[in-house]
Amino acid sequence: MRRTALPQTLSPRAALLFVNGFRGLLLLVLFTLSLLSGGDGLPMMEGGPRFYLWSGVYLLLIAVWFLVREGRLGHTLQLTLAIAADIAMMVWLMAMNDGIHGGFGLLLLPYLAAAGLLSTGRYALFYAAIATLALLCYSGLENWLGLARPSDLSYSALLASACFVTAIATWQLGRLARASEALAVQRGGEIANLNHLNELILQSQRDAVVVLDEDGRLRQFNLQAERYFAGLQRGSPLPELLPLVRRWRDDGCPALATLVQQNVRGRQLVGRLVPVPVGELRGVVLFLRDMADMAEEAKRVKLAALGRLTANIAHEVRNPLSAIRHAADLLAEDESDPTRLRLFGIVQDNTRRINGMVEDVLTLGRRDRVRREAIELAPFVGQLLEQFSLSHPGAAGAVACELSDGCRLSFDRDHLAQILGNLLANAWRHGSRGPGSVRLQAGVADSVLILRVIDDGPGVSEADQARLFEPFFTTESAGSGLGLYIARELAEANDARLDYSPPGGVFRLICHQAHD
Repeated sequence: MRRTALPQTLSPRAALLFVNGFRGLLLLVLFTLSLLSGGDGLPMMEGGPRFYLWSGVYLLLIAVWFLVREGRLGHTLQLTLAIAADIAMMVWLMAMNDGIHGGFGLLLLPYLAAAGLLSTGRYALFYAAIATLALLCYSGLENWLGLARPSDLSYSALLASACFVTAIATWQLGRLARASEALAVQRGGEIANLNHLNELILQSQRDAVVVLDEDGRLRQFNLQAERYFAGLQRGSPLPELLPLVRRWRDDGCPALATLVQQNVRGRQLVGRLVPVPVGELRGVVLFLRDMADMAEEAKRVKLAALGRLTANIAHEVRNPLSAIRHAADLLAEDESDPTRLRLFGIVQDNTRRINGMVEDVLTLGRRDRVRREAIELAPFVGQLLEQFSLSHPGAAGAVACELSDGCRLSFDRDHLAQILGNLLANAWRHGSRGPGSVRLQAGVADSVLILRVIDDGPGVSEADQARLFEPFFTTESAGSGLGLYIARELAEANDARLDYSPPGGVFRLICHQAHD
């Protein structure tokens, strides 16, 4: 899962821009007050050359702070120098406006508050101590010059106390704010990771998962659900499943999971409806599967179990079958009775047939042993037809080949020979067995290589087409019913597809081309 880094404390360098904005705004307000008059006709603030000198110096300091915020000075040193300069400027402004009684000393508090928010505890107290020292020095200087009033010292002490209280309070608030921010980011990262994990779990479900609120609006779904429902969009109602939600709502929104089924665009979906009440928000999660898919999966499991069973049986049958065949051969050597020889021939023929079925079954256990290679189709087909003519003498020269130039495919050589050999044997058996009655075509279409084995027979009836590739299905009394089934299994092992293409006797093997 993804890990989220915790945030660092707020950098003074990053905050100097905001503090500079506050300084500029304060300077603008003070300058405006120096230009305005109160109700008595006097200016609201003492202006004159001294104030304009102070304004110029403060404006210069603001420009310097703006320039050095990305400099090499440490963050804490920058903040300390800036706050010390602000304190000096505010004490200077206070001295120009009736001293401690003018009220401008209160402008120290916003700067100490900003310093407390941006610093740790000891530095916040240090800045408050600087302000206290500046106030006491100013009061001491006034007292030494004989300009002080009796109440100046008490006012200075109260203002210094306010500076410490402001610094401590804002430091505590800043600490809590930073801790809350760190916790929020940490929780946000954990929630993001949890949502990512939930999404992975949701998408890995084999069932179609749909989350609906009590009004039937879609809240969440997985990719499997897109197979059954078109145009899914969060926040939109899902009309196909509204009857299930209404039924659950009309029953009083029970908290127990229930079995449901619904026909959706010709698909019979079955599954579970699981309520998910969260506070005042209620909804349901639907886990749905197509009954056709379930039947197909059950069929695959059944065939897999049957394949393992038959492979085990075939392995056990093979040894006694060999013993029976060997014993029949020995008995036939000393037998001169034609009737008994015929019976021995029947035994041998049937043992050969059973042995062929055993070999076919054992071939299924080797379907995963694929050694794919690039095969030039023309020479391969020439050798295949030569071997086919040896086992079917009447087929010599009767199979017509129509191969495109440069046909190369990626396939296991032995598997391809077995597939085409089986298809040619079926075509020869069901065709007219004349010249050109069986055709082998190959061509490229849509970046795949298609091989067709065509005979001039009547083809497969509609009733038998659905079961054509099932194991042990055959229309011949002498057939095992495993030939086409094994051929399709071997084709799928090579990432190819074998199918029947009516009308007539046309079988297609669709496979990948071999590239240099």
